[in-house]
Amino acid sequence: MIVLNYHELVETSPTNAWCLTHDAFDAHLALCGDMLISPQNFMDHWSHPKTGRNSGILLTFDDGFLSDYTHVYNRYIMTGRIPGFISFIPVDFVGTAGRMDWTMIEEISRGGGVIGSHGMAHADLTTVSDVELSRELKMSKSILEHHLGKEVPLFAFPYGRFSRRVWDAALKAGYTHLFTIQLGYHRGFESFLCSRLCLTNNMDAEYMRQHLLDPNTKRGIAWKVSTKLGLYRPLMRWRYR
Repeated sequence: MIVLNYHELVETSPTNAWCLTHDAFDAHLALCGDMLISPQNFMDHWSHPKTGRNSGILLTFDDGFLSDYTHVYNRYIMTGRIPGFISFIPVDFVGTAGRMDWTMIEEISRGGGVIGSHGMAHADLTTVSDVELSRELKMSKSILEHHLGKEVPLFAFPYGRFSRRVWDAALKAGYTHLFTIQLGYHRGFESFLCSRLCLTNNMDAEYMRQHLLDPNTKRGIAWKVSTKLGLYRPLMRWRYR
């Protein structure tokens, strides 16, 4: 399976590299065709041995931007154009300018979307103290579960930055699936890690088309050689030690 990672969607004039226009998002959806799957379908088949490379495409959105509700939820889920998506929420940002409030987040959770944690303050978790790391992971999970009335087992690393210390703390906090922004199919080098393509507005439709055909094509010679030799996982564990 393939997982795509978006941030804010706007009508025109993106304000940063991770902000895409509605037209660009529509073009991506057209390329996805009927391969889009719901978060529940994705989770059900996450570790299934028969899950093939072309088993589906999952949409995820980071940072809790208002467009998750006003555009993706209202325009696409409510009209049945997509089967669902995951929205990763940095709790401290809820209700601030340009971000969703709790009423919107709760509605998405009830209406076909899935809510995951993105920490409290979108901190680089590889740089914070153990005390702050625990707070970012545990408090965000607790607050989200309080508002949603359900378990929140999904976590996305802010900035995509993580280490063994961070993932160990996340698993200890009760998360079961941790989302990165690495290239490739959904299965990461650890069973609980999920690779995603982080979309930027300099990736044109042809880039997306190639990624959907084979998300490993951009991974480079080091990945290809280490994978062929069976060294990729130990090398990654050493890199993220």
